[in-house]
Amino acid sequence: MTRIGVADRLRRRDPEYRTLRRGVRLALVASAGVFGGKYGLDNPLLGLYTLFGALATGFVSQVPGSPVQRTRALLGTLPVAWILITVGTFLAFDTWVAAAGMLVVGFVIPFVGVGGPRILSLATGLQLFYIAASFPPYQPGSLPSRLGGVTLGIGLLIIAELLLWPDPAPRSYRHLLGGAAVAVSRYLDLLAARAAGRPVDRAELSRRKAEVGEAMAEVCLARIPPTERPASAGRRDRAMRHGDRLLRQLLGHAYRIDDDLGGVRDDVPDESLAGLLRQAAAVLHDAGRMLRDGAGRVETTLLTELEARIRDLYDRPPEVSTTDSAPAQLRREAVGLRAADHVHAFGIAARIVAGLRAPVRPSGGPGLDEFWYAHRPARALYWHQFRFHLTTRSVFLQGAVRVSVALASARVIAGFLPLNHGFWVLLAILTLMRTSAVDTRKTLRPVLLGTILGAAAGTLLLFGAGETRTVLLVALPLSMALTFTIAPLLPQAWGQALLTVLFVLVFAQTGPAKIEIVGERLLDVVVGATVGVLAGVLLWPKGGSGELHRSIARYLAVSAAAAEEATGALAGRTARAGAVDAAPQAWVLAEASFLQYQLERDDPRLPAIDWQAALTAGQHLHIGAMSRLRRAGHARLTDVEDAAGPLDDLAGRLRRRYDDLARQLSTGRLDRPVPPPPAPEDFDRRVRGVLDAGEPWAAALNLLDVEVWLTGAGADLERIQPPRAEATAAR
Repeated sequence: MTRIGVADRLRRRDPEYRTLRRGVRLALVASAGVFGGKYGLDNPLLGLYTLFGALATGFVSQVPGSPVQRTRALLGTLPVAWILITVGTFLAFDTWVAAAGMLVVGFVIPFVGVGGPRILSLATGLQLFYIAASFPPYQPGSLPSRLGGVTLGIGLLIIAELLLWPDPAPRSYRHLLGGAAVAVSRYLDLLAARAAGRPVDRAELSRRKAEVGEAMAEVCLARIPPTERPASAGRRDRAMRHGDRLLRQLLGHAYRIDDDLGGVRDDVPDESLAGLLRQAAAVLHDAGRMLRDGAGRVETTLLTELEARIRDLYDRPPEVSTTDSAPAQLRREAVGLRAADHVHAFGIAARIVAGLRAPVRPSGGPGLDEFWYAHRPARALYWHQFRFHLTTRSVFLQGAVRVSVALASARVIAGFLPLNHGFWVLLAILTLMRTSAVDTRKTLRPVLLGTILGAAAGTLLLFGAGETRTVLLVALPLSMALTFTIAPLLPQAWGQALLTVLFVLVFAQTGPAKIEIVGERLLDVVVGATVGVLAGVLLWPKGGSGELHRSIARYLAVSAAAAEEATGALAGRTARAGAVDAAPQAWVLAEASFLQYQLERDDPRLPAIDWQAALTAGQHLHIGAMSRLRRAGHARLTDVEDAAGPLDDLAGRLRRRYDDLARQLSTGRLDRPVPPPPAPEDFDRRVRGVLDAGEPWAAALNLLDVEVWLTGAGADLERIQPPRAEATAAR
């Protein structure tokens, strides 16, 4: 019974035993490296760097993906490790020079993480290579042993990853996104049947709607482990993020159609809407299966046919009378056309993810091509990502500066204090520091407590062993096994204790087994902890939460301005003034701060905002502006009956409401609720007037499309803000 309870608990803490698998592999590699280097090759330094190589890439860093993907990442790490060790070895002759190198390395490696989570996951491990090599003694002649040891450690780890109890391949984000697309396509199928006037089982409709909700929750980036997110600058990850956004916008349109059809008699079919939804569902189903199962592909002919159907529905002559129901039918059709357009774009994004050629799609002018990344070289895409983060408002830049200053300062302190194992100071900083001062202080206590417990246990081991080296020989592999397999699953204090014991035993093997090692370890951790806490307090102490309300506020304000700018441009009243061009960078910074905030503790000083809803609202505004401007003349708003006037007015009022909310968010307080602006009065009468005047079908569709977009963005205001009682309590 007890064994079953322990197994269940382990399975809950370590699904599929991934941590246990990796720990066993790492313990075998580390033991082989240390003992093989010292006793097999009579080269303790090579054995020590074999341990460092495996430790830095297999324990300190958690490389995501399948065994084959991790193998590729580790192979790519080797040349970088060689460079860092070589540079560190030759800069170790002087404390100030080594600290200057630490300042550069400490900034560049974390900031390069802007390029994607796989790079970021290796940042701490790569820093360890420079740290270990940059401390005295200054021995350039030892460089072959250092490089050979690291190569051996990473090489053995790669072999172990592939051959020894390999991990099962995790479900990729691509798989999850494909599954969500298939679920949405099944929902669209039922909506198509309902639009055609066929009887639909309401229970089945509710079940498919629930399936869609569950599938979409699985692809929410905030719920995906940071190392598994499609956050790289490469075109495939960009296409997956793009596809996620399109799917969420499509789902909003589908819900709107579902609600509208609820007020229509079942025996009154809308064949044009039904046919459009059926065709869109077929394309979406093929795209989802291609992403989820790798089965088949979204043929360009299907995308071309869907695009032609959308164009034909816009271009056909009016077919409905100007009765009171005409605007409602047109509004429903406008939403359906927008949904089909998102499906068409999703099909293109899915082809990019699968490595297939992306069909050419009209761009609409500079800055409006939603698939601009499809044909850019990788270096241009990565530069584009880095350029957006070259600002002090970027949480990536803030984190890189914070870590580099802390490490460089600690390197100077360790160089001038008589610390025999000074790199432990810098290792303590990497272990302790978090993105906010609050989280760093929270980590300080378990780190120090664990170090004290580990130091006490290490003292007992060294004292009990005395001159008997056999005890230490047996204790070391046992300590490795416990540290690498159990420590990640334990509270931080116990994990730190096991790590301290391991370091004591390692250095007892590579050098004299002195009891002083324990005191040196404890002193080094205290010094590193002090430097780390000071750096966290002095440099952007609020971390992601500090940037979150500022970046979200700016994104909402810029996006609302983009919506007003686009509405005026479509009505022929204003030219683009720059808000549409400014929105993408604001979005990137807001999303980065939001994802960073998910890794931190909730800050009670921030208002009770639904930050995910705020990001979605910004995307609704600015992506909506771009997509309508991209259609250029095809989306122009008619001036008959001054039908576009109320939309201009609505866009202005909407911008002012979002500006009001943004000002409150930028101060960190919600002093008053911001309600959505009222919908334009008597707008349906104006639409009927447009039809009476003999205007093209598209003229009325465009008017209703913009009205639905702006009123939907107004409704987003209520989703962002907490209920009134909660807002009052927050103040």
